[in-house]
Amino acid sequence: MKNSHLASLLLSVVFISKLASGQLLAAEEQKPESQKVATGGHAEKVRTLGIFLFPSFELLDAYGPLEMWGNLKGRVKVVTIAREKGPVTSSQGPKTIAEFGFKDCPPLDLILIPGGFGILNILNDSETLAWLRERSATAEITMSVCNGASLLAASGLLDDRPATTNKAFWSRATTPWPNVKWVKRARWVDDGNMVTSSGVSAGIDMTLHVIERLFGKQTAQDLANSTEYEWHREKSWDPYAELHGLHDSK
Repeated sequence: MKNSHLASLLLSVVFISKLASGQLLAAEEQKPESQKVATGGHAEKVRTLGIFLFPSFELLDAYGPLEMWGNLKGRVKVVTIAREKGPVTSSQGPKTIAEFGFKDCPPLDLILIPGGFGILNILNDSETLAWLRERSATAEITMSVCNGASLLAASGLLDDRPATTNKAFWSRATTPWPNVKWVKRARWVDDGNMVTSSGVSAGIDMTLHVIERLFGKQTAQDLANSTEYEWHREKSWDPYAELHGLHDSK
């Protein structure tokens, strides 16, 4: 009888233990991604991506990548930044609210610089260039779309590094910065902590590439599928370099 009672007690303990484990697992699965416990007992890191806005920025340069980043809720937090917080008018007219200015901008893991004709007005702005240098020094990856690369070049962040930009305005966007190793035929160029893309829609392909780097191929492909976007995976796919008569000397 004693042995039977002991066996029943042990079975009860095992059952309660399994039940508790199952309840804890279920509770864990219901948490936001940012609160889940990853392997090793550490909470998954939530990266903060800051997009820098300036008057006459190109809408798709900004919102194409943000469509992808913004769907990584619990993994990436997106914030908007300008020299001064408040509404910023795009090249196409609609305004976007900058949540932060340079002075109260939070720490950034990822930085995105869109392009647009407004870039030409800030290439010599010492405050903007200093802020970009300071923040890029501590960011995991700094990205640019279109002639946003010109701002990175003006700040000195692309000196002696490969980069690309919009092919329709190639000469204007590259000539002032001969120290950059400009790549004419490229949808995007990945140089570690600096990733630059060609014009406008190319920023979406670049973004999916960076997301693949950080979160894996399946996550990037799922985003492309859910947005019904035909992802150009090959970085050298660049019919627009050919269209505008650009050929790398090598």
